[in-house]
Amino acid sequence: MRAAAFTSPLEASIYVEGLRARPAFFVGLLLIVHAVLWTLTAWIANPTPDPNLTVGLALGRELQLGYLGLPPLGPWVLEIAYRAGGLLAAYALGPATVALTGWVIFLFARRIVGDRHGALAVFLMVGVHPVAFPVGAFDSDLVQMPLVAAAVLAWWHAVVHQNRLAWIALGLAFGATAYAGPQGLFVFLALLALTAATSTGRAALQKNESQIAAVAGLFLFTLLLTPRLIWLQYHGFDGVLPAAQLTGEAGAMSDAIFLAAFVLVGHVGLLIMVALASRWFASDGEIAPVFMRPPLEDFGRRCVLVIALVPPLLALAAAAYFGGRYTPGAAAPLVLYSGLLVIVLTGDALRVHRQRLVAVAALTLLILPPVLDLATAFSSPWVGERGRATNWPAASAARYITDVYRTRTGKPLEYVVGEVQTASAIALLSRDRPHVFIDADSARAPWADRNKLEAAGGVVIWPARGADASPPAALAANLPPLVPEAPLTLRWVRPGNLDFIRLGWAIVPPKP
Repeated sequence: MRAAAFTSPLEASIYVEGLRARPAFFVGLLLIVHAVLWTLTAWIANPTPDPNLTVGLALGRELQLGYLGLPPLGPWVLEIAYRAGGLLAAYALGPATVALTGWVIFLFARRIVGDRHGALAVFLMVGVHPVAFPVGAFDSDLVQMPLVAAAVLAWWHAVVHQNRLAWIALGLAFGATAYAGPQGLFVFLALLALTAATSTGRAALQKNESQIAAVAGLFLFTLLLTPRLIWLQYHGFDGVLPAAQLTGEAGAMSDAIFLAAFVLVGHVGLLIMVALASRWFASDGEIAPVFMRPPLEDFGRRCVLVIALVPPLLALAAAAYFGGRYTPGAAAPLVLYSGLLVIVLTGDALRVHRQRLVAVAALTLLILPPVLDLATAFSSPWVGERGRATNWPAASAARYITDVYRTRTGKPLEYVVGEVQTASAIALLSRDRPHVFIDADSARAPWADRNKLEAAGGVVIWPARGADASPPAALAANLPPLVPEAPLTLRWVRPGNLDFIRLGWAIVPPKP
């Protein structure tokens, strides 16, 4: 069997030879291509930014310790990226996060299974839907992915390599995840169990230097966690998970059973590549390249099994116990090591059957999803009853409303009041980039209140349905008396079999 490892280059595809010769280069190239494809897809397919982006930027600019219905770290990072590079940087942030996560996973995998097998583990992840398909925008689930991957890598350095600074990094990484969502908690519990239950983990804490560093890491973790817990307790733990009305994913929300089904279905691409590369129904005369690795240590194997399997199982159990509804993307930070799990279970000699077909399948999984997303963006106005949220004409509405407000008042627009997704989109694409006063409710937007709105002025917006263009009673009750303007009638950005959009609005003039 070992002789087969020296398969002639004429018998191996260019992909196999590339992985053998320069695995790190090929991993980096894959991740860069993946990030560029999804960034260009978002830039071309979305004439209006995804609601995840618009809401995240509307909240992130306020730099609050927490938001009702949304963890704060995603909006913070999104705001920083937007200020640094505008909308293109905001579009690129999600795909870049996936690429960064993939590289950190490779750094971890290569320490357990070697460079070549570690590269194969990352390549398999192109078939895991929650991780590899950043459809939409940067959100709380995506921001956790590199934090979880960095925490696992830091834990390995701390326990195996006795690196004292790694304990500090571990505490910081898990402390940061508290501001992004609860999924990192399940990975933390898995690593804690590994440390306590294995001789390697216990030995790492027996040295005084390691104990001091671990206590320092625990202190930093507690220091970061405490303000977040205080805020959550004060607000009834609202915002632990993203709320559907903020993220715009109401149709994609699922309970624990459907979330578990999605996790399984989301691995179909990975399973297809594994099946193609396996010896099932392979011809006897086929030459299959072999990737060899040194014998795997038991501790490394146990680590991968626990890290890959325990966090998603814990999360699904918690979801079933607490109830509620969750976005399918919530699984993304928990299934980062599915590819590495497959590689660990294959053994020290990994034989790749149907090598060219496997390469075609991997390239298809890399290229086809963004192509399909583009096709859906252009075809949906013709085949759906409602257009995609990213086809909503926010730029036209923002330009008209801002120009009229400036002409009437002689001042820049300071506030947009209304439903969070509509108001956020208009505020982002307005040249004044006003604050968003969500539903005129200071509990949901503590940076604004009626007094500030009356002093600085702003506009109120609402959907106009039928002949009645008056504002909803619940919205008007929290505002000064409104004089509605003539409703805006807008076309969707991409035409199709869609009705016109009618938007009611009113100006709240600033106090002189």
